[in-house]
Amino acid sequence: MSSREDCFAGVIYVGILSERERGIMNLLKTGKSVREISKHFGVSITSISRSISNIRTKALDLEDDIEFLMDIGFLRIRKDKFEFITRDKDPKALKLKQK
Repeated sequence: MSSREDCFAGVIYVGILSERERGIMNLLKTGKSVREISKHFGVSITSISRSISNIRTKALDLEDDIEFLMDIGFLRIRKDKFEFITRDKDPKALKLKQK
């Protein structure tokens, strides 16, 4: 996994997933099946499948947002960490019109 993917994964895991979604991700990482996870949480397989779909959607939305911020110069990845670029660090980084 690249440092960029590591950063995305960290942000997704900590920042936008619910406690239940984080639990599902942890169980998936250990190799549990959807059926086993549904039994663990005491919910239907459909509920777990829906949660996994929501996790994917959140990840894709976040990736798009981060790529946009990188494209316009507000954000970069340095030493496996996100770094927000501000006007005082790099005046050329902000290319948006000021009002």
